Amino acid sequence: WFFAVPLLISLWSLGLWLLLWSYIGKVEAIENCVPDDKLQVICDIQNAEDLVATPDQRFLIAPEFVGIAPYLDDEDHQTGRIMMIDLSISEAQPAQIDYDENVWGASDCLRQAGSLFSPHGIDLKKRNDNAWQFAVINHFPSESVEMFELKRNDLDWIMVWRGCIDVPDKFYFNDLSLKKDGSFYASHMYKRGITENEWLMIALLKSNSGNIVFWKDSNFTELLGSEGSSPNGLVLDEDSNNIYISYNLEDKISIFDLTTNSRINSYYVESPDNPYIKDNSLWITSLDFQPNDAQDCIYKVNCSLPFSIHELDKGTLEVKNKYIFSKTVFGLPTVAVPHNEKVFIGSFHADRLGSFSIN
Repeated sequence: WFFAVPLLISLWSLGLWLLLWSYIGKVEAIENCVPDDKLQVICDIQNAEDLVATPDQRFLIAPEFVGIAPYLDDEDHQTGRIMMIDLSISEAQPAQIDYDENVWGASDCLRQAGSLFSPHGIDLKKRNDNAWQFAVINHFPSESVEMFELKRNDLDWIMVWRGCIDVPDKFYFNDLSLKKDGSFYASHMYKRGITENEWLMIALLKSNSGNIVFWKDSNFTELLGSEGSSPNGLVLDEDSNNIYISYNLEDKISIFDLTTNSRINSYYVESPDNPYIKDNSLWITSLDFQPNDAQDCIYKVNCSLPFSIHELDKGTLEVKNKYIFSKTVFGLPTVAVPHNEKVFIGSFHADRLGSFSIN
């Protein structure tokens, strides 16, 4: 009893502390797409997992994300759309897509007009020839990278298909970042056909599961030194020759120096996804909860779990600003895009965009 009673009290105290520390309270029901005192919303868009702004800053382009392994089987795969969000009227509509010759992709990659998509990570870059190139990771009907030219159409924008690249079986891409010459970097998360148990072991051990891949002239090259636990979102800064990589299951975003092929700095953040560069700042999202807190989210259209938005110094990764949200009308963010004194937030599991003022 001399040892048992103190040990019992210690264990009960530890258990109570862990319970109080981890409990996030009731997850609010937010079926109605309405704003609250923390966030504004744009409705009628599904799972806007990534965002880029058009050159005139009037629209945001978003993929309607469907899902990836291990939580989506090929036979259950649905399709999504590429959406244009008109910020002047806060409305989302499917992008107009026309088809032309394959001039930016691989000569052996084919796509028919009207083919369905399962879009994921996206990027937009002004090429050396002054054309605006839009690229998207596509998971259906097979793994590919699709290329479009974004062109002005009166006050709107249209997308003209300019080619595609079939992704080799050894890679399973999440996001990509273009160069001005039309080549790109892509994040290979983990092997295709990964099981839930394999994914959970990677998450538990934070073991290496993927890396960054470079495509140019129909060749894929793996970047030595970029290996990590579920490389997710990434963005290239051509001026500094650095890539910012979110290692989702490592809970960190890192600067990868393409000159030395090494990570030169990292910042801890919970489950980072798509980084976004604006001026001298790097914007990244954080999921501020534990995996077991989100177990019932799969059965809901939206989840109001806690999250935060981090504005970091692009060079040092020091925190400039941090915006914390809990029990609001939005959740599970994947990207934060500053635009005209507001920040727009996309999600991998929501029927809306969120936004908040930073003035």
